[in-house]
Amino acid sequence: MLRVKTSLKPSRIHGLGLFAEERIPRGTVVWLYEAGLDLRFWPEDVEDMAPEARAFLARYAYCEHDTLVLCGDHARFMNHSPEATCGNNPERTATLALRDIEPGEELTDNYATMEDPWTAFEGLIESELLPRPPTVH
Repeated sequence: MLRVKTSLKPSRIHGLGLFAEERIPRGTVVWLYEAGLDLRFWPEDVEDMAPEARAFLARYAYCEHDTLVLCGDHARFMNHSPEATCGNNPERTATLALRDIEPGEELTDNYATMEDPWTAFEGLIESELLPRPPTVH
């Protein structure tokens, strides 16, 4: 669940993005998993899902320790950037501001470093829908 004030706006990166509504100092916890709001799916949960549900997870969830995590709030709209404003703490239990973030600035994450490979979901989610690691610039 987001721990800072944000809003959704059109993004210059892709579609909608997540934007700061307040100054967020470096090191601030931006997001923490909140059971009951954020959802965790194991491969066996995904097996019987409709193709449309699997496609939704492929687009909006991220893989962590062989599970898929779907943010229940608009954190799912955090876009990728190789120069991300946010990232995981070393224990991978929280998303932190990597630098000071000003109001109106888009919150981004580097997908190549924030999530695990989707190996556990191969064959459950069509291969063309599986996230591919972003190109490192």
